[in-house]
Amino acid sequence: MFVPLLLVSLYVAPVVVVGLGHLRRARLILWAVLIGVLVAFIGYHDAWRAVGPSSGSALFGAGNVRWPSAPATFFTGVAVFIAYALIVARETAHAWIAPYQAYFESSWKLALQIALSLVFVGALHLVLWAGAALFMLVKLGFLKELLQQAWFYIPISSMAFAGGLHITDVRPELIRGTRTLAHSLMSWLLLVLVVITAGFLLSLPFKGLDALWATRSATSILLGVVALTIVFVNAVFKGGGASETPPRILRICMRAASLMLPLLTALAAYALALRIGQYGLTNERVLACACVLVAACHSLGYAWAAFDRRATLDRLAPVNVATAWVALAVLIALLTPLADPARLSVNSQVGRLLAGRVQPGRFDFGYLRFHAAIYGRQALARLKTTTEGPQAAAIRELSAKAERADDADLMLTHPDAAALARNLTSRTPGVAIPASFLSNDWRQVAEQHWMLPNCLTVDSMQCDVYMVDLAGNGQTSVVLIGSREHMAYVFGQDAT
Repeated sequence: MFVPLLLVSLYVAPVVVVGLGHLRRARLILWAVLIGVLVAFIGYHDAWRAVGPSSGSALFGAGNVRWPSAPATFFTGVAVFIAYALIVARETAHAWIAPYQAYFESSWKLALQIALSLVFVGALHLVLWAGAALFMLVKLGFLKELLQQAWFYIPISSMAFAGGLHITDVRPELIRGTRTLAHSLMSWLLLVLVVITAGFLLSLPFKGLDALWATRSATSILLGVVALTIVFVNAVFKGGGASETPPRILRICMRAASLMLPLLTALAAYALALRIGQYGLTNERVLACACVLVAACHSLGYAWAAFDRRATLDRLAPVNVATAWVALAVLIALLTPLADPARLSVNSQVGRLLAGRVQPGRFDFGYLRFHAAIYGRQALARLKTTTEGPQAAAIRELSAKAERADDADLMLTHPDAAALARNLTSRTPGVAIPASFLSNDWRQVAEQHWMLPNCLTVDSMQCDVYMVDLAGNGQTSVVLIGSREHMAYVFGQDAT
């Protein structure tokens, strides 16, 4: 109950605060209730998937689910933002399909209100902590202790945020001035971005795509550029035909950017498809698929708008509104069982295991146990009794072992040399992993196992290995990069 109630208080209360001056009371109550029900369901699902209705484990009991997950908190906020902007535009225009100017005004105003209110909250805390530092100079620590108490800083922050929403709402000229300045700055940044993106695309026929795929982060970078381009194009477009006509150079940049978007999105989709084909779905790849879908809607629509003979590219308006609805639907699907990333990734990974595309010894059963919510634990229970395929016995054994393990057991299984050889894959052609590295007793650093990559301390965790002379002294260092890591670990051989 706590998780859905927390999300409701976090997101529905600001909806009511902002809507007081713009919506009739009956309509505000209706929309607040509908949004609250949806947010509560999302919060309940988020807590349920972490605990599970039949979980008796100390690791997954209700007492250990203290807060909503970070993805649920963030994406619920994005969904509420989109829904409220669409609602305000509809209510302001008194029509289900409002003029684009209404959508433009409601969305940008709400975004700037939130941003300025967060700045106000941050400034308030900066002042309070500066005051605490002053009192500490004379050995008075009461204010510092007060600022560390949740019963004080939570209501203070909430009141400051609500106050920021009110102040920015009753001073519309402040929002308009800030919006105009932001649009002016971002409009000219579009020129820089178009030149850089065009140079990148023109270099591909000469450099090829292999270097791009080798980065292992092509999809995220390309999608980031797509998102940035969409924001900058809309900064130039503003409210559409009703707005002032931008300079000719910016109109050219809008068309060029709109035509480049499908190419960037196609590259991102292809890179993502390659990774999914090689390694299956993961939570991150499911989210990337959702981003590619929304980016494709924008890209195809913007390319269609680029062929409009009108100087202002008015076709962007219906594309933006339609894609907002698509994005809202995608977010709701991701936050509910319809397209829960954990459920889809578990189905993909288990399917690869049962189909023989992944050997049981190299499959991450710990992922099902600890990182795939209730769907992973349910799949683990099914794998314990599987009879499919020639590796069924090994799958049952490893599934049972993973289900019995607690967190400490999983983190300190201490694979032997043979298990380490299975965990580690050399990516340096013609150079084998030193035998002394594989036979090293990693239990000697058991008290600091958190400093080691998981592939050295946990069975069935994978790492790529690169043999590199980093120091330039002829001594080869072992560089490990885990499949779920965002950093590299460098090992050198000591004198012994």
